[in-house]
Amino acid sequence: MADEVRLSTEELHALGAAFEVRAEELSRQLAAFRRRADAEALREGFGGDEAARPHRELYEQAEHALVQLQQRLREVGGGIKETVAHWRAAEEELDEMIRSVT
Repeated sequence: MADEVRLSTEELHALGAAFEVRAEELSRQLAAFRRRADAEALREGFGGDEAARPHRELYEQAEHALVQLQQRLREVGGGIKETVAHWRAAEEELDEMIRSVT
């Protein structure tokens, strides 16, 4: 079939690892983002709490979204790697079954 996609378990494992690496990179970037854009820096930069409030709210929303993205990247990476482990186990079991019949 032309619609089939074939991947090796090694390729899938590498893909899962890539998601986890990106999650770790995002974690480092998030830490840097937090250092540069903390509430006190925003307050000082905008001249007080009232002027900084909209920017602080935007910062909090962005931080929350980045944390969620990081978590999702880790989940996807881990899920892919878990799928690979199950796939390999199933292949080994099938190979063993075939060997026992022949």
